[in-house]
Amino acid sequence: MIKNLIGGIAVGIANVIPGVSGGTMMVILGIFNQVMESISGIFKPHNPNRKKDILFLLQVLLGAGIGLVGFAKVLEYLFAEFPTQTIFWFIGLVLFSIPVFMKSEMKSDRCSWLFVAVGMLLIFLINYMNPGKEDLAVNPEFPIVSIALCIEMIWIGFISGFAMLLPGVSGSMVLLILGKYYLFKSYLANVMSFQMDILIPLLFMGIGILLGIVISAKITGFCLKKNRSATLSFILGLIIASSIVLIPLHAAYDVALITTSAIAFAFGGIVIILLNKFV
Repeated sequence: MIKNLIGGIAVGIANVIPGVSGGTMMVILGIFNQVMESISGIFKPHNPNRKKDILFLLQVLLGAGIGLVGFAKVLEYLFAEFPTQTIFWFIGLVLFSIPVFMKSEMKSDRCSWLFVAVGMLLIFLINYMNPGKEDLAVNPEFPIVSIALCIEMIWIGFISGFAMLLPGVSGSMVLLILGKYYLFKSYLANVMSFQMDILIPLLFMGIGILLGIVISAKITGFCLKKNRSATLSFILGLIIASSIVLIPLHAAYDVALITTSAIAFAFGGIVIILLNKFV
């Protein structure tokens, strides 16, 4: 249970940060395949493990909720005070997760470099489309609750949920491209105020997230069943490219920043090693 909660928390945290993938976090903790199988298992007509699958997914979703809400303020602080070091910590997490992915998911599958290249190209394309001009600060003003807003929140949640299961694909980055990231982040960061104009949109966002997760799992499960090697190679390409596009090229590097960023990167690797050894 603890491992499932930790995995969910990591997924939740990752989905708040543009460029960081919740699916990659699941790969890091070795629950990616189990999540896919459990979601598919819930909808099977005859599944003796349905209750077990539901319990597992509830634990992961609970952790994701904790990560999304509980760490929003923490990430606000880290990105305000140590933006470059925080990014390099996540790069360390992603890069060191690649051997974990290949060992746990691709141990009996041959890597298709063509599909690796396609996966990398997709991430580079998403990154190229990123306008990079949106204010990432929490928006203190919220739109009036309406049917149109609720539908919009379902759509925002759907995108976040759909990308949540795909290693290397950042739902927040996609929302940033669509110009909806500020709204997503603002609601999450202010949920503890318990205002109805925040809680109601978040409820509809949650509905969208669940829909996105189910549909994403169905598509991924279908692709894994039809051509597992190609699908895993494609996912590997997503993970590799996501670590590259995260690199903050425009930071004002000096000796202190390079040193602290290197330490943060190494710490990310240490976290992966410890998680795979003890969790």
